[in-house]
Amino acid sequence: MTQIPFSNGSVLLRAGRIYNNKLAKVSLSANSQVRWESRLEAAKDETKEKIDRSEGSGVGTDTAAILLARKRNAATEAPQKPSTADDSQTVRPPQVPGGKTDRANSSTFKQIQGQAQTDIGIQEQNSATVSGAIPELTDEEEAKLEDMRSAQMEIRDQLSGVLRYFAAPVRYAFAYGSGVYKQAGYGGTSKPMIDMVFAVSHPDHWHALNISQNRSHYSFMGTLGSNAVAFVQDRMGAGVYYNPFIEINGVLIKYGVVSMDTLSSDLLNWDTLYLAGRMHKPTLTLRRDPLMRISKQVNLTHAVRAALLMLPKNFTTAELFHTIASLSFSGDFRMKIGGENPNKVQNIVEAQMPLFKSRYSSVIEGLSNLEFIGQDLLQQDMGPQTRALMLRKMPNNFYDQLVKQGRKSGAKLPPGLGAEAVNSERLVSMENINEMANKAIESIVARPALTQALKGVLSSGLSKSISYMYSKNSKYRKPTA
Repeated sequence: MTQIPFSNGSVLLRAGRIYNNKLAKVSLSANSQVRWESRLEAAKDETKEKIDRSEGSGVGTDTAAILLARKRNAATEAPQKPSTADDSQTVRPPQVPGGKTDRANSSTFKQIQGQAQTDIGIQEQNSATVSGAIPELTDEEEAKLEDMRSAQMEIRDQLSGVLRYFAAPVRYAFAYGSGVYKQAGYGGTSKPMIDMVFAVSHPDHWHALNISQNRSHYSFMGTLGSNAVAFVQDRMGAGVYYNPFIEINGVLIKYGVVSMDTLSSDLLNWDTLYLAGRMHKPTLTLRRDPLMRISKQVNLTHAVRAALLMLPKNFTTAELFHTIASLSFSGDFRMKIGGENPNKVQNIVEAQMPLFKSRYSSVIEGLSNLEFIGQDLLQQDMGPQTRALMLRKMPNNFYDQLVKQGRKSGAKLPPGLGAEAVNSERLVSMENINEMANKAIESIVARPALTQALKGVLSSGLSKSISYMYSKNSKYRKPTA
């Protein structure tokens, strides 16, 4: 048996060091950005063979690739004076060719710096706690993981062809759901529709190109033009515009279009948890983006921390992953009206356990308040100060919702940033912190999930919407004799 590989130290710690000590030295002009991207791809190709031999998680592998590439790129730059605190204030955010600042990359760039710096502080303060070694996969899990990876390669090749079909430029793309990863408990023999998400720089321009190429993909909204489509995408629901029941190269897909700004913000800030929640579970990356890789890792770390607030001192890996997988379904009205399989979370975790272990291994290793005490048994530090520090690392949206729940439960929580430390310790010391954390998640998810579903009638049309709901219900119901 081989041990689940992971990089030494926290991924976020390494990301912080690289951003603060390396990227702060590089001033990216429009032309240098092109050269930077060229060197990035060259370095990634150079390290790909070594990284591909790793059996770590897709997230860990992706992050390792970009960090190695950036170390190499920074080393090729002309020597510069050591960075200072003042230097960090004048760092130029990434730009796209032509000199126009990329807002999504700039936003992610700045937020990840802050995330990594705060993580460093927490890691140092909790250094007395040493995490237990991550257990090896069992022989059965190794065999299952290998089979899953083989299936992933086939699906990736198939979906890469689908992605190339679109003439409009896609910055980042991934696939998810039962069409990509098997889930337990589903009846029927027909292949499920594959869910795909395309992150683009400028949704209105993207839809204009796509309507020109694929008018049949759109409902009556297509006749109103790309500006109307982009307006509905951004102003309703979770900022995603889906076109379902589209067949390309013999593959039935549902593809959603989202702006890079919206996706990166949801991963870092949990604005709606619509896409961030889906990305807590295994996803298949089809087109990569450097900054998105680290944003994904931040999102996974948020998920583990949220789960820890809902779990007792000792718990199993199955309980951890079940809690994580359930986050995006909390508050989703479809779970209450029968629009989703009531056993969906259990089915996902049961069938994809090796993928969850691989995906979260580096995150678990990087959290010093969490350790393995057995093959599949974990223990967390329940000290109020430690848990309060962990809470303060969570997205502001989650923290604010948790404060509201605490006040509803009778806690005296003064307003203002200066009270955050005191409030955090009071919140984590409350007996019903697990219930409050779950309700905080529900309050984030509920409204976007509802409005996104209503938006589906506009984006898909009434007939497709009815067909989609029918397929969601029928695919998990076993046929009767």
